[in-house]
Amino acid sequence: MSGFVIAFVTAEKEKNISTYAVARISRLYSILIPALILTFTFDYIGFSYNPEFYLEGAWPFETEHSFLNYVLSFLWFRIFGILGLTYSINQPFWSLTFEWFYYIIFACAFFIRSNLKYVAIAIFCLIAGPTIVALLPIWIAGFVLFKLMPSNNPVKNKQLKAVASMVSLILMILLGPIVRDIAFTSDFIARTELFGDYFDALLFCIHIYYSPSLLMYFSKPLIKYKSIINWLASLTFSLYLFHRPIIQTIAALNLGDKNNLIFLITLFLIPLLIVVILGRWSEKQKITIKLFLNRQLAKYGSKHVKQETH
Repeated sequence: MSGFVIAFVTAEKEKNISTYAVARISRLYSILIPALILTFTFDYIGFSYNPEFYLEGAWPFETEHSFLNYVLSFLWFRIFGILGLTYSINQPFWSLTFEWFYYIIFACAFFIRSNLKYVAIAIFCLIAGPTIVALLPIWIAGFVLFKLMPSNNPVKNKQLKAVASMVSLILMILLGPIVRDIAFTSDFIARTELFGDYFDALLFCIHIYYSPSLLMYFSKPLIKYKSIINWLASLTFSLYLFHRPIIQTIAALNLGDKNNLIFLITLFLIPLLIVVILGRWSEKQKITIKLFLNRQLAKYGSKHVKQETH
């Protein structure tokens, strides 16, 4: 979906490198900074109360390089090189480095007009490493998919296309886990689920391509609840980065029987409440960061002009 979204914004709004860079940086850091603070806070509380739950639990928990982990995560170098460090237990952070490099590689390809773009792409691919590059075609598929969407007439063969969209989604849900169990082994690519990644990507592209026909059958409720859907959608990035340390801390505090209904409701409601409050606030900071970056660019631009006129 990231490549799909980037295709949309560069076609509609982010048509030069400065607007693209400001938008991408403000989008990511508006959520990353609160996520880092939240991760540190909840990890500290949970680890202080029940360290065994973290050190012997199902999720990796790094204590030896804690400060370095947070610095690297702030700079988007989650799995930079061969360090292989983790951010405490907030494993969803792994994908952000991929995202960051795809943004940069795309910018080189899309905004650099000379043949230097190929040199820049090669350099950043080498820095990113083979694992990130191995998944790059999936990101590109999202970009291509957006460009192909206008070629699909949702009215023509509407029923057949709606069925294709639904079936591809069902197959992805049912067969995806099976394909992911087929391990991909490589000395260079640290992604054992690579076959599953490409399988899911293919079916998801089919689902999205034919989804306009499927959505025609649900147009009334979608239009009616459009504002609610948009509101919930705005929280998905926050939910992705915030949920793990909150849930892990609640479990570490041993707030009762893990199978108790009240505990399970608490495990669901507390993260949701925090995501709603902090997530909405974080989303608004995107505008604050964007304004700050635009002011800095304006200052730099005015200084650059003055230097050229002297």
